[in-house]
Amino acid sequence: MGHTSIERETKFEEVVPSRLADLADRLTRLPGVARVAPAPAEEFDAVYYDTADLALLSADCTLSRRSGGDDAGWQLKAPAPGGGHSELKAPVDSHGSDEPPEELARHLRARVRGRLLTPVAHLRTHRARWSLLDEEDRVLAEVARDDIAAQVLGGERIRAALAGLMRPDTAAAGRGAVAQLTSWSEVAVELREGAPSLTPEIRKRLRSAGLRTAAQPCELRRALSAADLSPGTRAARTAPGSAGEAVMTRLCQQVEVLLATDPAVRADAPDAVHRMRVAVRRLRAVLKSHRRLFKPGSTRALERELRWLGAQLGRARDHEVLAGLLRRAAADVARDPRMPSANGLAGRIAGYEAAAYRRAWRQACEKLDRERYFALLDALEKWLADPPFTRRAGKSARGQLKKAVRRDHRRFVSRTRKALSMPDGPEREKALHGARKAARRLRYSAETARPVFGKSAKRLAKRAKAVQNVLGAYQDAVVARAALPGLADQEHGAGRGTFLFGVLHCHQLREAEKQLARLPKLWRRAAKPKSLRLR
Repeated sequence: MGHTSIERETKFEEVVPSRLADLADRLTRLPGVARVAPAPAEEFDAVYYDTADLALLSADCTLSRRSGGDDAGWQLKAPAPGGGHSELKAPVDSHGSDEPPEELARHLRARVRGRLLTPVAHLRTHRARWSLLDEEDRVLAEVARDDIAAQVLGGERIRAALAGLMRPDTAAAGRGAVAQLTSWSEVAVELREGAPSLTPEIRKRLRSAGLRTAAQPCELRRALSAADLSPGTRAARTAPGSAGEAVMTRLCQQVEVLLATDPAVRADAPDAVHRMRVAVRRLRAVLKSHRRLFKPGSTRALERELRWLGAQLGRARDHEVLAGLLRRAAADVARDPRMPSANGLAGRIAGYEAAAYRRAWRQACEKLDRERYFALLDALEKWLADPPFTRRAGKSARGQLKKAVRRDHRRFVSRTRKALSMPDGPEREKALHGARKAARRLRYSAETARPVFGKSAKRLAKRAKAVQNVLGAYQDAVVARAALPGLADQEHGAGRGTFLFGVLHCHQLREAEKQLARLPKLWRRAAKPKSLRLR
């Protein structure tokens, strides 16, 4: 089984040769540190794997197979949502295969996208360690000095792929010619059970000992840089304070969420399908709301493909929502003493919908391994590196974001007013669904503007979200009513009565009416011109 943790490590490099005995003495005077205990030295090797065009390193990820020391086995480092890096570890199989185990491969598919993974560097490390202990002998932090010798593998192959002279998905496997042999020393500080305030205190001691924070903390990146091999940047540089900067920041965040939730969807983690679908919707909303910042027609293909991906995830998500909603409704019915036959209905409905969810989830996972999905990820990556901006993107973020929010607000007000004025029936249900989409788009537009406008944008997003939630609950009731006849057919086929499904139908009608009764007040609050006072 793999193990995931968050890395809390800071690295330093030497400016002048440091005396390690003096360094240990300095660390004993740290707040809360009772003593510094030397730990056994370690020798270990690490072979780093990547695609020929360094797709993993471009995304700030590294994959290595290690031997020796405490970190023996496969190790994948990737950006963590709250900053820093998450570490996923897994043992090497008994055959010592060059293929990472499935639990790591699942995390790599959206990053690698069918390209070959081959060794790109081999690092040998000699490590001297010291543990910083408190009065109870708890390890507060660990300080290690690493003497590293690095060998770049297949340097010419990497250079050709980075220059576009070789397709990375067809680049020949193998180590190839050695491009560079280099060595260096560094000191790493990893916080264990100590308070976060201990790290800056250690940093002061290390600087006074002749060290400085490492300019290149990633070992693989440092080894490749010495061979003049560096991957391209993921995102284009934009003018500070410009509308382009604000929009690209939002796009980069949501693309990273999309990539981070991909392995969770494949593993069927709780709520993963929903989180990935929300990231897709946010990306579409940014492209739609800020379409004027991009060349005419340039967003259409990307929007279309994002809509396709959202639809694949939506089928599974709808059954996931229905399973919970109808299970709760059936449980409410079963509590009525006049409905003794309802016992067990909640479990059966949950079973029907769970089976439908599993089918839809498997179909979605199949789509995540297809070329169309990988092409979408490539297109998003290309967009981030070279967005087709117009001159508007260089203008102040304040003016352009405010205009986008106001357009989305007018759309939201118009659609909701029209839906509320319509008589009951399928057309009104459709109009209310459109109003929900408009509320969601306004919410996402306000979220994009929040870094610029602060609390006023946060308030607008909150009010739009309240309307979205009410209309979402209404739409769930509409979808549940439409699903009940099919579920009743399954009950009938099993030789059970279907009267209770009529009761559930009435239950969902009342739920829809309850949500609609809440809508006018929330809509008026979000529709007020005062809500648009972005400061």
